[in-house]
Amino acid sequence: MVCTLRKALGLLAGILCTRALAAQQPGVDVQAYHFRIDLPDTGRVIRGWASVFFTTGAGFDDTLRLDLVGMSVDRVYDLHSMDRVPFAYDGQVIRIATRTDVMVQYHGVPRDGLIAGNTVRGRRAFYGDNWPNRARYWLPTIDHPGDKARVLWSVRAPRTMRVVTNAPQCRPGQTTRCNESAPMPTYTMVLGASAMTVSRHRPAVFGRDTVPIEVWSYPEDSTFADRVPFRRASEIVETLMRLVGPPPYAKLAHVQSSTRYGGMENATAIFYDERSWARHTMRESVVRHETAHQWFGDAVTEKDWHHLWLSEGFASYFDLVVGAALDGDSVLQVGMRNDMTQWLASDVVGRPVIDTAEPDPNKLLNANVYPKGAWILHMLRGLVGDSAFFSGIREYYRVYRDSSVLSDQFQAVMERVSGRRLGWFFGQWLWQPGYPQLDVAWRADSATSQVTVEVMQTEPESWGRYAIPDVPVEFWKGGRLVDRRAFELLPQMNSQLITFSLAEIPDRVLVDPGGTLLLKAEVRN
Repeated sequence: MVCTLRKALGLLAGILCTRALAAQQPGVDVQAYHFRIDLPDTGRVIRGWASVFFTTGAGFDDTLRLDLVGMSVDRVYDLHSMDRVPFAYDGQVIRIATRTDVMVQYHGVPRDGLIAGNTVRGRRAFYGDNWPNRARYWLPTIDHPGDKARVLWSVRAPRTMRVVTNAPQCRPGQTTRCNESAPMPTYTMVLGASAMTVSRHRPAVFGRDTVPIEVWSYPEDSTFADRVPFRRASEIVETLMRLVGPPPYAKLAHVQSSTRYGGMENATAIFYDERSWARHTMRESVVRHETAHQWFGDAVTEKDWHHLWLSEGFASYFDLVVGAALDGDSVLQVGMRNDMTQWLASDVVGRPVIDTAEPDPNKLLNANVYPKGAWILHMLRGLVGDSAFFSGIREYYRVYRDSSVLSDQFQAVMERVSGRRLGWFFGQWLWQPGYPQLDVAWRADSATSQVTVEVMQTEPESWGRYAIPDVPVEFWKGGRLVDRRAFELLPQMNSQLITFSLAEIPDRVLVDPGGTLLLKAEVRN
């Protein structure tokens, strides 16, 4: 890959490396943003200067379109000549007739995206909260997950506040050396400013990789944070480095903040709900989940919101995988059972994971992308085996780190690594609604020592039928295990007859007794 350095006004945009053009604005790929934000001592009016560094390609119509909602645009500059550039602004989108990098000067009161107010401890604060497309309320961007970029911050805040951002901040006169950011989606580009205490935990170390770990708390909550939810923050990162790959970013900060979510996976600076933190009810599981997002969602990002399971399903599963690595397999077993219960009780069971009929990203944040997404990974792991699964995960991260992807690309990696065709697996679990519902009837022939099992798929026909190569079956007699076998569930058949020859005739038959599959089976004799 060939990279270049750009300079403008003595400020460096960072290392700019060409990547695939984002489909949401043909011919435009933003390489880096430099945001200079002035936070007020009183009131909520912010002043901003956004430098946008971009490349163009086929399809570009000589107009750069930046999302910015409800702010006032003062002027736009060509960053190379510093001449003013004509623009049009309708309160939603800035249209700039240019082929070169620009700086947008603007001001106003953000309606969303940047939360200004008092913390639960009564102190003034500002916190970015951009998911899914709320960066546009305070930052001029191409606000879409498909166009990732590096980010550089220069923030002026009241003296009583400490500022945390995605990247080391530049001071006036500094060059691009101050920008250590990797490409990230706009929904993770944030700043936080308030009176906070910073504790530095042991750096996470694996091989040659070292990641500084910080916890930013309100002073009253610092001791709790260090002793309970973030007690093993370094071990969590080290486990993910071992299982998945090198750290995606140069640092990681955990920040008590105002956010509408329990946790928000902003790249390098995870924001957590201040209320559960202040109530001291926050636990390590949310830390594992949000930390896993640094690899899945931040470094490898869904290109389209309908593939959100590539972020949330992965984070949900690796929360449990990391927990199992630290505390034993029961963490994963109990967690998967809970995920199944949660998903079955949800109102989205009858909808597919990739739900293209739903246009609202907020409504896609549902049980299909969290617990069912985790179950898809769990079943894939069982199908291809631990070695191929984790090799595939590491290869997927290696290939698509700092990029945006769709589910087909994950499938292709897993097929290549495992040597198996998996179109049927991803097709049914991502694109079909529901799950297999089995009616299982069995009968025994003592003369031949055979047991015949009839399996019927009884889920609604609108869901389609399912294939599972190995459905485990156990045969019991008098409370004693007689034998373990498996059968193949065939999608083209509503009813199957399978015969097993056994050493003893059982008095009980169990289907998937270990709960390794996302199915329900009613067994009768």
